[in-house]
Amino acid sequence: MGKNTSQENMIRLAGEAGARAAMETLDREKKREQNSRFDRRLRNTKLLLRNYRMFKEHVDNAVFEAGQLDENAIDILDLMWERSGSSDLYVESIKKSVARTAIIMSHITEMIGLYEAFCYRSGKPEDIRRYRVVYALYIDENPETVREISEKEGIDDRTVYKDIDAACEKISALIFGIDGLKRE
Repeated sequence: MGKNTSQENMIRLAGEAGARAAMETLDREKKREQNSRFDRRLRNTKLLLRNYRMFKEHVDNAVFEAGQLDENAIDILDLMWERSGSSDLYVESIKKSVARTAIIMSHITEMIGLYEAFCYRSGKPEDIRRYRVVYALYIDENPETVREISEKEGIDDRTVYKDIDAACEKISALIFGIDGLKRE
């Protein structure tokens, strides 16, 4: 009977070890997927900021009215582009594009305003500088180069890029909500 109990213990221990290994693998995969999603959102935030002026001009100069659709900014940000063959559908997609761009621009502008308030409320000079860097590079009607910003702020070019990265993490969290946060 002792031998049977020993085998049962070995089987139980092996099963527990296998379950632990499976759970660890699942946790690693989940974390990898979350980090991948965060990286995509961060890249999308930078893409949205780099194209901010162009999108603003698109909305300001659109021929079609940008009336509200039954969509919100987060849904639009998550949509994949659809292709259609019909010219009627193509015209309809242009109308939707203007409306979607207007919704996105409104959302981004609001989130940048929240980011500005956060930076000034923190009172930390580096937060305020980060807002100025993002504003000068992406938002201001008269954009500045990294070199111009670094000279004006009295910082190294690399610090400008680091400021952009730090600011974009915060702005991404504002634009995408909880999905814009990096999970530790």
